[in-house]
Amino acid sequence: MDRRTLLAMVLFLVLFLVWSKVMDRYRPEPAPAGPDTAAVVETDAGAKAAGPAGLAAAAAPDSAAAALTAAVAGTFAAPGDAVYELGNDLFTLRIAEAGGAIVGCKLRDYRNGDGGPVELVPPAGALDEAPAGDVLVHEGGELDLTAAPFLPVGEAGFALAAGAAPRELVLEAAGAGGLVVRKIFTLKPGTYVVDVRYEVPSGGPVLRGARFAWRRGIAVTEHETKAMMQRGSFRAFVQVGEEFHALQQANLAKGKGEGSYRGTVRFAGVQNKYFSILGFLPDDGRSAAESRVRLGGDRETGHQSWDFEVPARPGAAGASAAVSLYLGPNDYRRLRALGHDLEKIVNLGWKFIQPISELVLRLMNWLHGFIPNYGWVIVIISILSKLVFWPLTAKGTKAMKQMQDSQARLKPKLDALKKKHGGDPQRYNQEMMKLYKEEGVNPLAGMSGCMPMLVQMPVFIALYQVLYNMVDLRMTPWLGWIRDLSQPDALFVLPFSLPLLGNLFNLLPLLMAAVTWWQTKLTPTSGAGGQMAAMNTIMPVMMLFFLYNMPSGLVIYWTINTAVTALQTWRIHKSAPASGGAPA
Repeated sequence: MDRRTLLAMVLFLVLFLVWSKVMDRYRPEPAPAGPDTAAVVETDAGAKAAGPAGLAAAAAPDSAAAALTAAVAGTFAAPGDAVYELGNDLFTLRIAEAGGAIVGCKLRDYRNGDGGPVELVPPAGALDEAPAGDVLVHEGGELDLTAAPFLPVGEAGFALAAGAAPRELVLEAAGAGGLVVRKIFTLKPGTYVVDVRYEVPSGGPVLRGARFAWRRGIAVTEHETKAMMQRGSFRAFVQVGEEFHALQQANLAKGKGEGSYRGTVRFAGVQNKYFSILGFLPDDGRSAAESRVRLGGDRETGHQSWDFEVPARPGAAGASAAVSLYLGPNDYRRLRALGHDLEKIVNLGWKFIQPISELVLRLMNWLHGFIPNYGWVIVIISILSKLVFWPLTAKGTKAMKQMQDSQARLKPKLDALKKKHGGDPQRYNQEMMKLYKEEGVNPLAGMSGCMPMLVQMPVFIALYQVLYNMVDLRMTPWLGWIRDLSQPDALFVLPFSLPLLGNLFNLLPLLMAAVTWWQTKLTPTSGAGGQMAAMNTIMPVMMLFFLYNMPSGLVIYWTINTAVTALQTWRIHKSAPASGGAPA
């Protein structure tokens, strides 16, 4: 293998290992959609000037509507500090009296580092302003419900057991002039979805729609995760038509973390590495609406936000506007079961990689139905991936061996040619190709040995993407000291910090580096000068640095994959005799 081929392989490997961090940091902003697509990206000015059909307030409201808007603006009394709780067998929600806003969400089946349930809603800082709430759009303007005092009608909370019937928490904000706004939370067991509905009884302002807002961002749930693993995990997203748009949290500070989208909106939300808070239309026969969504956030706190405008639906007793909220894990199976293309929020890599990643994810979930430990599932997936490509890898390894044997046999003659025609590169290349032809050697045979790696790269990248983002690996133990497949397998904390590695002593990456060193020692270097020997020295060190702080599940896969590759190389070089030349 020549120097250029080795350099290409090294660069490709570097790209493979760091692509997620680089792409998350420098991912371009969504470009404006074309005229024949469903999505239209608006400027801030356009977002203020235009809205979805049937939802925007009248451009020039009459005096009666203007008077109504002025009246309701000061209608509500100051809210109290009451908090209502409702939940099911999966999560518990806390609802504040002020605006009927969700101020807490604890997941029963997921734990944080302290052993308590994961909290998805970030706590409010001492100096933080209260985030803006929902807005009702009526015939004469807009009614901000941020400070409206929503009081319970009947029970002030409940807890649903598994298998129980759905229940509702009805809150009501009443003001002067007979204005009444009801906010109704509907909850079912066995789901992370809560339906939220606003109702304005007949006789009040004519409701055109509602702008549901989530301005609280999402909490940091992985406090033990290295900064390099957190970066790029926080983002706001929206699905408009067939286009999925995502804005990274890091872009808020650069002034590029905001955008408005108009079209057939399916859902919008915010997420961290393993959990999401998103809104979509309820399952009432509609999976999308011609509407507008705005993604944004607070530059100081870093809390990302989304606003989802929903048209109102008239009814016999008045008009209503509703949205379904999902507050839970980025679980591909669960999200796919909900419909609405919600599984697209799971980060499965580049678009051309996503079908392979989805296949890998489904295979892992299927195997987990028989094998209760995901660590062993990763081992089996690693071995299966090597078995699938075993014939292709064997063919490439043999081709490389033949080429190396040929280079070793012809080295004296090549050195003589170089000595004779070294001053004339063109003549030297002509004589070298003539020698190859006379000896029956194909100079491109070595390149064919690299092709198996290139063919397997999409599968490797898909496996990397799944193992890096799979929520099922979170806090899942395997063997001995490996207590969390989503975290590095730290044995203990060092009294000092090493450059690029940190202060954790992780054993698995060291074992992986040893296996990589073993594999390089099985690769013959004859005929390659010092290039292959240098490569064999650098590779274990390079892999150690790249994977040292990666999730242990990913390191297990790479270690098993490398070990099987080394075993295959050893068998081929042991069984195949030295060849006098490569096939022409």
